[in-house]
Amino acid sequence: MNNEEPALKKARQSILSNHVESVELQDIFRKHWSNHMSFKSDDLEIISEPFRVCKISNFIKNEQFMEDLKSELSEVQSKRIMLDLYQLEQTSDLGNHLIDSIEVFHRTFRTDMVKWMQQNTSIELNSTISMTGSCYYDTDYLLCHDDNMSDRKIAFIFYLMSNWTAADGGTLDLFDTDEKGLPRKIVRSLVPEYNSLVFFEVSNHSYHQVAEITSNLSRWSINGWFHGPKIENLPPRPQIEYKWLIPMDDDQDLTAWITDTYLCPGIVAGIKEDVEKQSYAYIAQFLKAEVYEKLSKEITDDSIKWNKVGPANLRNYEVADESSLPGTLKKFYKLFRSLPFFQLLKNYTELDLIPDNENMKPRMTIELQRWSKGCYTLICDNYCDEDVDEEQINGCHVVDSKHTLGSQDSVDNGDDSDGGAADEDTTDENHDNDEAEDDKVSPNNREESKLQKQCNDLKIESVDFSTKMMNDKKEEKSIGNDGGNNGSREDDGFNDDNVLRSILKDIKPKVDRQDESEEASCSKSEDFFKRSPPLHPDSEDPDVSDIGDYLSGSSRSSEDGDDRDNVDEIDDYDDSNIEPGTLDVIMQFNTMHVSESETIDYLDPKEQDSALIHITPQDNHLCLVYKELSTCRLHKYVNHYFEGYYYNLICTYRE
Repeated sequence: MNNEEPALKKARQSILSNHVESVELQDIFRKHWSNHMSFKSDDLEIISEPFRVCKISNFIKNEQFMEDLKSELSEVQSKRIMLDLYQLEQTSDLGNHLIDSIEVFHRTFRTDMVKWMQQNTSIELNSTISMTGSCYYDTDYLLCHDDNMSDRKIAFIFYLMSNWTAADGGTLDLFDTDEKGLPRKIVRSLVPEYNSLVFFEVSNHSYHQVAEITSNLSRWSINGWFHGPKIENLPPRPQIEYKWLIPMDDDQDLTAWITDTYLCPGIVAGIKEDVEKQSYAYIAQFLKAEVYEKLSKEITDDSIKWNKVGPANLRNYEVADESSLPGTLKKFYKLFRSLPFFQLLKNYTELDLIPDNENMKPRMTIELQRWSKGCYTLICDNYCDEDVDEEQINGCHVVDSKHTLGSQDSVDNGDDSDGGAADEDTTDENHDNDEAEDDKVSPNNREESKLQKQCNDLKIESVDFSTKMMNDKKEEKSIGNDGGNNGSREDDGFNDDNVLRSILKDIKPKVDRQDESEEASCSKSEDFFKRSPPLHPDSEDPDVSDIGDYLSGSSRSSEDGDDRDNVDEIDDYDDSNIEPGTLDVIMQFNTMHVSESETIDYLDPKEQDSALIHITPQDNHLCLVYKELSTCRLHKYVNHYFEGYYYNLICTYRE
């Protein structure tokens, strides 16, 4: 035994290059590290901004050991992991694979390197390390995060691939932070260097990422953390502050924008039923064709100013400056903030979106987004709600509840009659008498009568859904059973539930299935609104992957976190405690060249591998999704193969 110990000690020392443990290098390191000073030589580089990072080149002395280490690592089973934050292959902790070179490497880090780090960085450590192997292939990435969880003190990466260039992607990108401590932009990128060790202190501002791989090479590394005393009750990360807008007192003529069918009371009632039963509705050809075509052209105008938005640990895409929008597009933008549109959404969903009294303050946010390669959103468990306490915000103001909504009132009036058309036994004589009274009504009421008449006279066949309906024999039969009463509403098919559903669901968003007979919880409102809160990022749940455990959380654990995790164990569930929900309204433009995989997903952060709803890219489709605040909307990373732009108009409404 005594003869074996010196041999093991010699083996441990032999894998590190001489300069790593030299007094000269350590003195230089301590001086510059402690004083936040940059330094660079052949073997050592210290970066002081945006946070302290060190690279030691030629870290392992023996090239044969490097080859053995790579060979053994390639035999360790790895797992493909894909969440909002990352896409790569990763092994389990290498402490569980203590064979030959891997064992020597792991032991060197938990003994010699722990001592080296603690002495030279003055950071208190213990003997615990985490160490895994990671491999990134073409289009793989690890997006912006800070690693700052619990007891992790120093992060490290040891690179195993040679001849890597910036053109291959996979750089270690460092972000600076703004005055709120949020990541702002990339200020330094480190190209992976063979046989080099890169490490940095984990902190509230150590934001970094692994850029997307853009070649057919594979990026191999061994990475992990040196651990130390656990920090209790980490302060929460700053969140995005959303500006909530009050509806505008704007007499928008909805009939100038929206396909007439979707303003008819019978169709409105069907949309409302969809939202009530399934928490979403997908409405094809929502805008009039000529309007949508004009908007699609204007949205590509070079005069529009696009601003990149962040923070990078939550989102990265461009948003249009409203003041730079061309004429029609600017009016369309304001349409979603107008009282008539709020009223229409109320009719579609029964949400209280009209300020009927002083205590009701419906509000909304709106973004016109431009997406291209490199854009993404990440899961955010909560956001800062900037309450609307003033009557005027950004030029918007609350109007009196008696404000006339013009043509939109006809839709509201139609709700009570399940269709809003005239009674079926109304005679031509009565109809003539009604026309004789037209000159006596107000202009607003005259406009209501005009729209009502459009709804009465409108044939479903005039919309581009006739082919779909005629191909359905059962529906064709139900439409044709009217006995020739061409003027009745049954002839229009408004009372046939199957026909109505075929109109509203011409194209559905994808919905995950729990089994062959049961839809996922997004289509069951009682489940969708009562989902348990997400696991905290430092959960001890063995089913939570190691990388997900410390990377993807955008919120810290709180003092009452343990109580929240046990919410499913409460016997008497109180419906009054259900958190309020929001209504997302989404419309996309110029998506013809976009892959169907570029979906907008709604998911429970605790179950990221199973989205509740997938919204596939479709032109001229309005999507309504009602969700509780803990349900996240996610738009995953767009990889480097995508060319050009596509556009999302996304609004969120609250009662």
